[in-house]
Amino acid sequence: MATVSLVALLICIVVAFIKKINAGILAIPLAFIVGVYLMGMKAKEVIAGFPTSLVFTLLGIMFIFGIATANGTLDKIAEFITELAGSRVRLIPFVFYFFAVAVSCCVGGIIGGSLVCPIAMKVGKREGIPDYITGTAVIFGVQGGAMTSIAANGVIALGLMGQIGMDGRVLPLWLHMMISALICFTVCYLVGGGWKLRPTEVHEKSHEKNAFNTQQKITIAGLAALIIATAIFKTDVPLTGFTIGAILILLGCGEANEAIKKISWTTIMLLAGVSMLVNVIKAAGGIDAASAWLASVMTPATANSVMVLTGGAMSAVSSATGVVMPTLIPTAPEIAAQMGGAVSVASIVSGIVIGANMPSASTKRRIAWQKTSKRQSSS
Repeated sequence: MATVSLVALLICIVVAFIKKINAGILAIPLAFIVGVYLMGMKAKEVIAGFPTSLVFTLLGIMFIFGIATANGTLDKIAEFITELAGSRVRLIPFVFYFFAVAVSCCVGGIIGGSLVCPIAMKVGKREGIPDYITGTAVIFGVQGGAMTSIAANGVIALGLMGQIGMDGRVLPLWLHMMISALICFTVCYLVGGGWKLRPTEVHEKSHEKNAFNTQQKITIAGLAALIIATAIFKTDVPLTGFTIGAILILLGCGEANEAIKKISWTTIMLLAGVSMLVNVIKAAGGIDAASAWLASVMTPATANSVMVLTGGAMSAVSSATGVVMPTLIPTAPEIAAQMGGAVSVASIVSGIVIGANMPSASTKRRIAWQKTSKRQSSS
């Protein structure tokens, strides 16, 4: 049954990739068939794999940032910060990178890329910066900042880590992702000739620097309150997000329906479905079998590298947050045990997260570019 359950996961990944559909939609019926009809589980045991806490956390975060997106607050912040680079063209890509990091720390990778990319492309074209450099600055930036307790990617990773007894490991994971992404971007910057950039003739079509309106100022205060309350006072993230979001709605900073439309339901569906299938795989002994196989092809010296490559290979054909991390992170304790304690669980998890997220830069870039094109054509 361990092998059957892993084959079911493989079928889910391959079919979802070939048919270009959400893997969560396939994962739920596969969990049902394998769990109930092949393993003899009760239906409620399969349903118990639904990640209620993670989904609730994602909803709370996406709701409040949906308000900030819908009322233009995040776009206005992006414009304001990118203008700070001025005419220092060589530094502008790094301004894009660190600004993308800051946005991603709050909203996660895909949303962050979609918000920053249009502004970055606009400034990049004005200053004569190649699209390749502008794109990698934003995409690796949103990757580097996404592992926080209020960003969608980080919520998923940290929730999975909590399930294997690694609560509160936010800072090390965030630093590992940040350093890895910065190295990747720096290489791209040098290969793309970023150091050769020179100021172009200024097109004095000055950008209109519209001030923040009252609703946007209140929204900024709400976002700051969310970060302070959750980071310093350790309040519950989703409950705080929903509370502040409701206050913003009552103060006229946005409409509830518009904020709800900004919630990434595809991400939630993907995470929920695959988590249910992974729960069945775990009950069937598939996680232990996968851990044993991975441990058999690695040594303490190669363990982290193997996990990075495994995560990268899976991410090339599936979702980092919805498939790769939920599948591989649960294997970390068993792999560390089979390595005789020579490799820590934390380092294996970092390898999985880095490997899973870096290859997905190509997907995020495509999504961000598509949204950029739509905005430019509409304007």
